[in-house]
Amino acid sequence: MHERGKAHFLQDSQGFYTTSYGPFVLRSAFQPIFSQNAQGRLTIEAFEALIRAQKGGKPVAPGHFFSMIEKSDALFVDTLCRELHILNMGKLGRRKAQLFINFNPGLFDGVANIDAEIDRMIDVTVKAGLRPGRVVCEITEQGSGDEAVLNRLVNGLRARMFKIAVDDFGADDSDSKRVDDLRPDVIKFDAAWVRRFTETSAGMGLLKLMVERFIERGITVLFEGLEEDHQIDFCEKVGVNLMQGYALARPEIVPTTFNDRFPEPELSQMGDPAYQPPATLQERETPTAFATDFSSRHPAPRRTATFGKRTR
Repeated sequence: MHERGKAHFLQDSQGFYTTSYGPFVLRSAFQPIFSQNAQGRLTIEAFEALIRAQKGGKPVAPGHFFSMIEKSDALFVDTLCRELHILNMGKLGRRKAQLFINFNPGLFDGVANIDAEIDRMIDVTVKAGLRPGRVVCEITEQGSGDEAVLNRLVNGLRARMFKIAVDDFGADDSDSKRVDDLRPDVIKFDAAWVRRFTETSAGMGLLKLMVERFIERGITVLFEGLEEDHQIDFCEKVGVNLMQGYALARPEIVPTTFNDRFPEPELSQMGDPAYQPPATLQERETPTAFATDFSSRHPAPRRTATFGKRTR
């Protein structure tokens, strides 16, 4: 459907990008990821990028769209979506918020094409005016059984200063092993698993203990899929770093209203200083823990929205 490796992006009147795959028009939707302080105030710390497809001017469910992708095009479309999201993040006008994007290691045939993919990531990140440290790569479980591919991908991304997140953590043995092997900057707890465990005092006690232990290891903890106020209150009690869900804000197709509803202090339209990738691995600075990025900002006064201004 496409000349392999040739991505085409169009800009609207506000500078935001769209692209296409066959008959489908593809747009970025962003859902905010929040921190909260002791007074219950919210600050956007990141966005999760989601793809929104249309066919003939009508929306297409994401699951249906992805089921229509030809197997031979799967990696191309995966890359296309990431590049679209990064470019649109650069147009959003926020200076510090991170962007969460998905990586499925199972789409790579072997280690050979991973380096090329990471080089493309650097190129589009630079084009968008972002630093790699603002891009968080969520490593999904699907088809990631090839340890050589998985390790090459994670180590390559980390060497280029991208952040790493483990998605859908559920605390069984395989999830714990993933954390030990990948040494992520962020852990995203599985939404259904969190909801189930917050229904009992024993479950809440276990979650609290797990959150404490991950934070002690320098890992940022993110609870997603939050749909009720009591879940948000629980996050505050157990010290969860980041929160995401409909109880806080729904995804919006770019351009979003988030800059108006949750403004960033001294909003700059200039983006990040130009990033110049180091010539060799020896010249690259050691990545700092993702949690440090957040804690270093907290002492400064911030314009935030209170819980009373949450929009479902």
